[in-house]
Amino acid sequence: MVEKHLFQSITAVLLAVSLAALAGCGGAKTGKEEDLKSGAQSTQTETAGNESGTKDGADTGEVVELRFHDCIPNPEREAKFKELVERFNEANPDIKVTFESTPWDQAHNKMVTQGSSDTLPDVSIIHTSWISEFSTAGWVVALDDYIAGWEYGDQFIPYAKNVLMDYDQKQVYGNIYGIPDGLTISGLYVRKDWVEEIGMTLEDLETWDGVFEAIEKMTDPAKDRYGLAFRGSKYGAYQMGTYLLGALGGRLYEEDGTCRINTPEGLAAFERYCNLYLDGYAPQDSINWGYAEMVQGFTSGLSGVLNQTTEVTAVCAESMSDEEWTVVQFPRSSDGNIYSTADSYFYAVTSSSKHPDEAWRFVSFMLEPENNMEYCEVNMYIPVMQGAEEDPRFAQGYMAGFTKTMNDPNFIRNPYYGYFPEQTEFTDTIYDQEMQRYLLGQQSAQEAVDNIADFLTQAQQRFMEESPQTPLPCAVRADGTEVK
Repeated sequence: MVEKHLFQSITAVLLAVSLAALAGCGGAKTGKEEDLKSGAQSTQTETAGNESGTKDGADTGEVVELRFHDCIPNPEREAKFKELVERFNEANPDIKVTFESTPWDQAHNKMVTQGSSDTLPDVSIIHTSWISEFSTAGWVVALDDYIAGWEYGDQFIPYAKNVLMDYDQKQVYGNIYGIPDGLTISGLYVRKDWVEEIGMTLEDLETWDGVFEAIEKMTDPAKDRYGLAFRGSKYGAYQMGTYLLGALGGRLYEEDGTCRINTPEGLAAFERYCNLYLDGYAPQDSINWGYAEMVQGFTSGLSGVLNQTTEVTAVCAESMSDEEWTVVQFPRSSDGNIYSTADSYFYAVTSSSKHPDEAWRFVSFMLEPENNMEYCEVNMYIPVMQGAEEDPRFAQGYMAGFTKTMNDPNFIRNPYYGYFPEQTEFTDTIYDQEMQRYLLGQQSAQEAVDNIADFLTQAQQRFMEESPQTPLPCAVRADGTEVK
């Protein structure tokens, strides 16, 4: 447990940087593109409250004053938070919660400063990579006993409880320090009118084989129509890798740290995905497409299939008719499992609070199933509490495909590519370069996967020598068990 704690502490910042950049490729909610964009556009909001921290201020009368802080503000999100805070205050006259927020690019530094001076807000939304740092520093409190005594404590969806809370936290740090607020995952945006034209059904796209067939049949260069909104530029390899890891059954490394990407299965998956571009099933200039170009390619009617996360539903709804598009669940690999990622921000109660019990009352209010669904509806997240799979807001329409994916018992979270320091260099540079060289005809597919595998093998085995007790990066099932 100590070793696993150590590697997550060392790599927390590296993972935050790389995962933030991977936004919009289905990789992670953390720092995703709309979070960064909204943070940059937002101005810091500080409402009434004791800025120096509750430990330095005296309570007035019998009313407990709490500060609640958000690190990724945008106007719609702030409006919903303020509405929920007002409802909580009305229902709990002995507590007064005030809301404050800090833009994403400033939030971490501010919270570190507050943590060092014991002036953190009572409750805060925190990034997943901060849990290691903040729990090690003693800035957040364990929530296990609160959860155990809560009336809804057994109603988290399996992935939220088993993976994000138990596997990622309890098994690493011994306790749960953050509770997920909502999930963002990948789904397939599809032109359903095109699917009908080619004689297929949306159910046919539930497997990767069906998706590849649909992409090929949709393509008609004479009509300037292509099957896939291909991400060929930065983080395109990461998106390709989601398919490749599924083909590997979620097993990225052998026990000795040898990377499996250049196995026959890995090579075949790499070629099959990349050849969608080389065989003309994606626009020729999509080798240079990033997030914005992919989305534009889909909404403009140039491409028929787009692999993206929940935030793109708003863009599509604004620019396309309901008859033209929908979202289907992420496709299954040949073994019947869905290999993808699902991430969250977290509610945390800080050790600066003089009133942790009251702070928990507020957190538990925010997580009550209906309140969590209201919050997730505004933010286009999948709720972490059970019930969304039957609620029309999430079980019907654009969000249905995402909800179906997240509640599938065969959902498996793909492994990280590594916990070694070179992980950022790999995801930011090496991975894309090797795929691009193949796409440009500068090397063979075998050379590409060999170069990728060699880099990861060397980095992983070097890291294993330095930290021999650290487990390999593993895919994790929704029940919390590892794929080995």
